[in-house]
Amino acid sequence: MSQPRQRDPYQRRPVDIDAYAPPKRGGGGWWLALVGIALVGVVLAALFLRPALPRATPADTPSPPPTAEPSLPGMPFTMPGSTLSHGRWEVLEHAWDDEGVTVRVRVTADSGRVSYGFVAFSNTGVDVYEPQPTAPDPQIGSGSLDAGQDVEGNLYLPLPRGDATLILTTSLGRQMSALPIPG
Repeated sequence: MSQPRQRDPYQRRPVDIDAYAPPKRGGGGWWLALVGIALVGVVLAALFLRPALPRATPADTPSPPPTAEPSLPGMPFTMPGSTLSHGRWEVLEHAWDDEGVTVRVRVTADSGRVSYGFVAFSNTGVDVYEPQPTAPDPQIGSGSLDAGQDVEGNLYLPLPRGDATLILTTSLGRQMSALPIPG
């Protein structure tokens, strides 16, 4: 009996290199060209079709709020919530004793209506000190001034001796400005 003829597994077959090539896509490079053209169109549209920016006119430009003239003495302040109420204040002198400091201050209203009050703190602590009624006359506490008015007076603060900060508040206690009191 004869056995069927087996094929030689090593038999040479013609090899075609194209059989190992990746499959071809349809459309070629057209899709890339279309995306490029769309991108160029978007850029050109953004450059040439954007709305014109409005030009500022002198009437549209906000003017800065009026402030105290630089030649006038004192630290300028603005009342919280009122851009039309401005003033200046300054520490004129101070004197320490064993229990605190006496401070002479001046508050001036330049425009509108300003209110004032005072508190202080030691620069080495966190305690807030309120003025005591033991200051020499004329005493200044809290109050209000109209444009063109000023007030000058003394505060006594029971602070430990050392560098401190005097805070100008509204008459209701809202902080507006601060000045140093050297120790």
